[in-house]
Amino acid sequence: MTMRDILNAIQSPESTPADFAALPLPESCRAVVLRREETEMFSGLPSRDKDPRKSLHLEQVPVPELGPGEALVAVMASSVNYNSVWSSIFEPVPTFTFLQ
Repeated sequence: MTMRDILNAIQSPESTPADFAALPLPESCRAVVLRREETEMFSGLPSRDKDPRKSLHLEQVPVPELGPGEALVAVMASSVNYNSVWSSIFEPVPTFTFLQ
């Protein structure tokens, strides 16, 4: 199963909700990630000199298992916003601090 298969199902006028429910999930997808081991990469730099492009990484990541009451949403587009930028320069604190 590829994202192209899912897109084809979405665009097909014959697809029904049952067809979508029956689609097998891909094992992985592309995602932009931050790495915990890089949280100190900008230490000592003023905020204006921290380049988010250095800490954002495009990787293939496993699709997580769904828990009770959870749903998987296929995202066809995304954007960068202030939260993305602050997370990527690890300010005011690294996001990983909240995840522990």
